[in-house]
Amino acid sequence: MSPIRRSPTEEAGPIQGAPDVVSGSPMWCLSPRDRRALIGVVGAFLLTRFLLYVTGALATRMLRPYPGAQAEGFLGRNPSLVAWVRWDAAWYLSIAEHGYSFDPLGPSNVAFFPLLPLLIKGVAALTGNAIIAGLLVANLAALGAVLALWRWVRAEASPAAADRAVLWLLVYPFSFYLHSIYAESLFFLLATLALDASARGRRMAAGLWGGLAATTRPMGVLLSPALAWGLWRDWRADRRLRPRDLIAVFLPAAGLGAYAAYLWVAVGDPLAFRTAHVVGWHVQFQWTMATYWSEMYQIATRLVRIHNYTLLLDAMRVLLPMIFIALTVQVFRRLGGVPGIYATLAVAVGVFFAPESVGRELLAVTPAFAVLGLTGPRGALGEALRLCSMGLLLLVLVAFFTDRFIG
Repeated sequence: MSPIRRSPTEEAGPIQGAPDVVSGSPMWCLSPRDRRALIGVVGAFLLTRFLLYVTGALATRMLRPYPGAQAEGFLGRNPSLVAWVRWDAAWYLSIAEHGYSFDPLGPSNVAFFPLLPLLIKGVAALTGNAIIAGLLVANLAALGAVLALWRWVRAEASPAAADRAVLWLLVYPFSFYLHSIYAESLFFLLATLALDASARGRRMAAGLWGGLAATTRPMGVLLSPALAWGLWRDWRADRRLRPRDLIAVFLPAAGLGAYAAYLWVAVGDPLAFRTAHVVGWHVQFQWTMATYWSEMYQIATRLVRIHNYTLLLDAMRVLLPMIFIALTVQVFRRLGGVPGIYATLAVAVGVFFAPESVGRELLAVTPAFAVLGLTGPRGALGEALRLCSMGLLLLVLVAFFTDRFIG
């Protein structure tokens, strides 16, 4: 991997010899500058999440979405909280409360991987409320994801790049998924930790984090070929390799295999999760480039006439893959082959297997947000684009809360 070159205006890294957050020092051992930077990141996280909460509360009171009966039963008639428990959240809660079940002819909860429900069940034992436990797990994982991304980019580039990367993630139009009872925040955290550990040469740690990611979402298995490329690169460079390094490469695949083995024993079908995805949600290879360019042309011709949520979401569904493909090229150039291969595979899975929800699927492309901090627009232009992205985030959140969401 070629070294990253900072521009003359890039903020300098920590003073040589001073304690730094990227070295793993606790907060009370950080230099004053690093402590202020960390407080700023947490503050940005809390501020943007507060805006999401306020927007959601106003939307649910003004536009009256349909609340889930289960959420109402647990949370009372509090639309501000009930609205966050929607769509896939009910499936994760059903696993945490009742375990897995499989219907080969329709939707079933085996499509959802076990780590998040297990954490919800554990926290629910303390809170006595599965929904509160789910919201706690999701939001704590979201904060962890932000800090993990910040730490990784600081180590790979600079403090200023890390701050920008975090801001881009926080205003991404579909980042509200990080705060609902979905696996997105937990997966982002684990995938980022795996890529960070790989960049530091800690192969076993990278494999372990990747294995946990693969028990959170099936896309975690994509870390195995990425880590394998890093191992092959080191072998070609005649670097000393140990048997444990080879084992680490297969741990993400082993995480997926462990869930498949459980399903084999529990329901008699190791690929029941795939069957549930296909039968229940039509998640299968379904896009062709001809279809993509046809939709791109149709949306481009009506771009100036977007006047409802459906047209806006359709436009984002087509434009976002193009943006992330361009970012993936920069991932290879600036961060190297391991995150580049993972980003390529993650974008491909999102585009070709789940085009209706591609905005959410692209949240799994953690290196894209990292490289945005390195190469994204800066200064006034960067701030203006982030404000526009924040506006889109609030609009999409309203659509999600009020049953105007498509895909």
